[in-house]
Amino acid sequence: MATSSARSSRGSSERFICDCGHRAKMYTSWSLKNPGRRFYTRPHSQDSRCDYFEWYDVEVEGRLGDVITHLNNRRIFLEEKICLLEDTVTMLEGRVATNKSKIKALQAKFAKFIKIFSFVIVILIAMLVMKSQKKKNGNDGWLSIM
Repeated sequence: MATSSARSSRGSSERFICDCGHRAKMYTSWSLKNPGRRFYTRPHSQDSRCDYFEWYDVEVEGRLGDVITHLNNRRIFLEEKICLLEDTVTMLEGRVATNKSKIKALQAKFAKFIKIFSFVIVILIAMLVMKSQKKKNGNDGWLSIM
């Protein structure tokens, strides 16, 4: 799978060039066998079938490999947890929006009720004032039933 490479130095950075003459990109492996290990490769493109691959650093062994694997598994777990929390936040935002629209509708109904109630109170007060005026004047008209 791996082909030979030519290395050329430019300043302090080392570049890996494949047989096709293109520069390879560095990636980091997160597999269980090579956690945290960096490598150079040139992904397949339509114009090239180059399978260039070369490890940049040595294989991680022992306790360091276990720590990197544990940290990688922890990262994956936390990313999944973040996705779940983001889904929960989205759901709760939807509920908040629904509740806000319900509150607006209830506020509109309450405002209408207050207007009608105020109108009825004003009418009742007016009727009471008229009744007291009629009694003072001795006229027991249509308000006498109250």
